[in-house]
Amino acid sequence: MSTDVSDSELERRGRAGDIASLLALGMRFGARQDVPRERACFGQAAKLGSPAGLRMLAKSLLSQEPINAADGVAMMRAAAGQGDAEAVHLCAVLAAQDENLPERWAVATEIGAQAAAQGYPLAADESALVVRYPLATIAAPAPVTIIQRAPRIAVLEAFAAPELCDWLITRAKPHLQRARVYDDVGDRGREQDARDNSAAIFDAMQSDVIMMALRARVKASAGLPQAGLEKLSVLHYAPGQRFEPHFDFLDPAIPAQARDMMQSGGQRVATFLLYLNDDFDGGETAFLDLDYRFKGRKGDAILFWNVDEQGAPEPKTRHAGLPTTRGEKWLYSQWIRERRR
Repeated sequence: MSTDVSDSELERRGRAGDIASLLALGMRFGARQDVPRERACFGQAAKLGSPAGLRMLAKSLLSQEPINAADGVAMMRAAAGQGDAEAVHLCAVLAAQDENLPERWAVATEIGAQAAAQGYPLAADESALVVRYPLATIAAPAPVTIIQRAPRIAVLEAFAAPELCDWLITRAKPHLQRARVYDDVGDRGREQDARDNSAAIFDAMQSDVIMMALRARVKASAGLPQAGLEKLSVLHYAPGQRFEPHFDFLDPAIPAQARDMMQSGGQRVATFLLYLNDDFDGGETAFLDLDYRFKGRKGDAILFWNVDEQGAPEPKTRHAGLPTTRGEKWLYSQWIRERRR
């Protein structure tokens, strides 16, 4: 649908029953964070018999506040039942993230193969990779080597196969935007001179089963079964870009961060960084108060705890993403949350 068509014209066409106009208008409202009108458009398209409208409404219910997981899952399954190949793939993603689903990796693999057979390109590429790297294998805990105990820092060598690293880079490239830092006022972060790299952030409805398996491996390797994971982020550093010294923990003495801890799964207890490439110079993760720098080979990761044994913020975890002096750097970044009683 041409961007030259006005909202009012799309609304007129939508009232006349034009499904394409309703979907286009819904996507415009979604881009503006106008969730009620986004859902109204997709819902009307679904009522007119559009599986795409049903799938897009389900995605909104599962990824935008206010979340309605039960209705979202039901609608996604209904869209898949109506033959929408993307909805079938998203059902595979939902199965992969369901920790209570027996044999979830086998179920996710089977549903993903169905989406591939129905012609969904992402599912086809994904299924080809899963043949070589089964999801259950990807998700299994990785060997962890503790290199420091106060604060706790661990290295996970060969955490991910090179092809899985390449997969994350390929998935991230179309979605890169200027990276943001934590914002005590808003909930979307803010740009700041202290950080000039780019990032691609994936919620559940933007993810795939390989990403879900890698997230499960992070959680299992950290040994935090009750922890929650923030959205998966892929970070890109062009030559010279950096992230200046900072902390990853939330400070309970700051009211906005204390509210975040209460509402969003607790403290950021740990940070996981997976190096997705190694053909660059510089680019280390530097811990300024420990005189320690880490630069992994492709597929190596570092895991560090942002809190001490009692759960209090650990100031010695102040760290920086140093600039590369040659080449670009790619990382998979995962914050881990845990609510302490």
